[in-house]
Amino acid sequence: MKDLLDRVWRTIKGWSLQELDTGLYVIRFEKKQHLDLVMRYRTWMLSGPSGALLALFNWPPSGKWDKVDTSSVPIWVQVHDLPLMFMTQANATKLAAKVGSLMDIHNKGQEGIMGWKFLRFKVLVNLNKPLFAGCFVSCSDGGKVWAQFRYERIAALCYKCGTLGHDHHWCVSDPVLVKGNEGLQVWKFGSWIRAEARIRDCFGSVSSLPCEETSQAIHTAEDGGSSLKPSSPQGNPLAAKVPISGQHGGKHDKPTPPPYICGDPGS
Repeated sequence: MKDLLDRVWRTIKGWSLQELDTGLYVIRFEKKQHLDLVMRYRTWMLSGPSGALLALFNWPPSGKWDKVDTSSVPIWVQVHDLPLMFMTQANATKLAAKVGSLMDIHNKGQEGIMGWKFLRFKVLVNLNKPLFAGCFVSCSDGGKVWAQFRYERIAALCYKCGTLGHDHHWCVSDPVLVKGNEGLQVWKFGSWIRAEARIRDCFGSVSSLPCEETSQAIHTAEDGGSSLKPSSPQGNPLAAKVPISGQHGGKHDKPTPPPYICGDPGS
């Protein structure tokens, strides 16, 4: 772990690592600005796209890490292929709620259209639940488009069940499918869930879907774009946890550590 973090935090010096339990570490920084920098850019991914997710949390005043909620981490999310007039702060707030608890919105405060490529927001994502892959959005012409959710800097992701922490080759679940154009059924989760992927969405180059073809395309819980509205025309201690094979939990009591203890990467 120390060697991995040395490569990730190349410019940060004066920190130490102590393992408390399997997958649980305490990281101490000599300088608070280094701790703040690590926390600012969390969550951190180790060993490439198939590696582990390093989640950092504030250490509780009691010194007992089992009191810390390690089930959720902050992740930046992009929503692609929305019609331009739907790219508003109000719609970003509604879409973020489908993923988790909203923490921040890129270009927050900007009125009207917020960009031309995609919406972007930071959400507290529950590691024990499947990622939200996307939803159909109703357009004024009576058609629907698939809004693809793409996640920045995520670790191992199962392309069958959509959960972070394990690979689909070892998953016993059946793949979740989505029905699209001309009745075509495709895997809902794949490399396109990652923000850096070249494939734009689960339908490849197809994103515009007639209404009649999408009436039963996805679970009702994810057919949630109907509520979106187009725009009008104009030194502190932290606990670090690395989830093991999708399992999150365990208990370990530890006296309150010295100042500047840190744990999970990401922002």
